Amino acid sequence: MTGYNVEVRQYDQSDLPPVNEREVWRYSGCKDIPDEPELTELMMDTLDRYASSARPRVCFTVTDKVPFETDSKGLAKVIQGADKVVTFAATVGIEYDRLIRRYQRIEPTRALFLQALGAERVEALCDLFCSEFEGRTPRYSPGYGDLPLETQKDLFEVLQCEHKIGISLNESLLMTPTKSVTALFGIKDGEMSHDGHDCSMCGLLSCEYRREE
Repeated sequence: MTGYNVEVRQYDQSDLPPVNEREVWRYSGCKDIPDEPELTELMMDTLDRYASSARPRVCFTVTDKVPFETDSKGLAKVIQGADKVVTFAATVGIEYDRLIRRYQRIEPTRALFLQALGAERVEALCDLFCSEFEGRTPRYSPGYGDLPLETQKDLFEVLQCEHKIGISLNESLLMTPTKSVTALFGIKDGEMSHDGHDCSMCGLLSCEYRREE
């Protein structure tokens, strides 16, 4: 599966949209912003100090079809009728991992907020990258629906993620930096673009990125 033309996009953190505070609270496990001054003060301090810690990078390839063998019906449904398929990996860098480890020892609540902030920032990066393609379908990731997590190995082989943007994959199929995403989406010429992913198609209820319907 080597030989694909893999491009790299490196963004400045200021290219990302402003932090969506409500999304950070959601990733922290709060459906609504809590009415607790100490918590909200800590959250705002965390956002003020560390929102700019993102180092956004994406590697991707555009192909005529999915660049590896898969029998995922969910993925096939998402990209049905697509003229092109985009396979990509995105990361906001290792700094959030370092900050989370640091604060887990001394300030666990801030570590939780940093975990949530990193999740919000990498989702914002994915949205930014995908928005550059007109006629895009929702994106679909390994571990999502019926696309097995083992598909990570195929994506990493195609994209050369570690060489291109420094994302590694361990034996448990977990990525480092942890605030990284791999996904695919289709491009349909002349069609309306779709943002994000359709969580209703996935049974992974514990996913930190899941949005309630």
